[in-house]
Amino acid sequence: MTANVMVVVERQFDYPRPDVFQAWTQPAEMARWRGSLGWHVEPDTVTSDLRLGGRHHHVKVRDNDPTARVTTDAVFTEFFDPDVFVARQRITGDPGIDPDVPLELRVEFSKTGRDGTLLRIIQGPFEPDVAGQHSRGWEQELDRLQTYLTEHEQRAPEVSR
Repeated sequence: MTANVMVVVERQFDYPRPDVFQAWTQPAEMARWRGSLGWHVEPDTVTSDLRLGGRHHHVKVRDNDPTARVTTDAVFTEFFDPDVFVARQRITGDPGIDPDVPLELRVEFSKTGRDGTLLRIIQGPFEPDVAGQHSRGWEQELDRLQTYLTEHEQRAPEVSR
């Protein structure tokens, strides 16, 4: 089989682009919500040099088996705060991903309405038989992002938007 499927996931958030972009790019924030159901990111593994050519690293760990680890190493090939970032990724530890075949992750943040953000994730290429699994994983992570943004707003509400 040939890895030729791109996963595309979109979600509307009722939060300004800078807030959503920051949740994706600031290591301390990202570590609080990334990971699909049954997984979490180890906070001390997250590093990001937020610029063109900058590197990113994080490790996801299975909640009930800390020996199950998926490592992502990436280089930013585009970085425009708060509009978009693109990273060339090497993922190891995921049985559905060949660690010798780089993936591309593109995350777009489009302003909608007064303070909304349409988030669009494009990632791949994946083998056809594993693309659906990764799409579902992104949906679960975006559920966690929604929860994080809601809790973050309740902790530190803005005076005015």
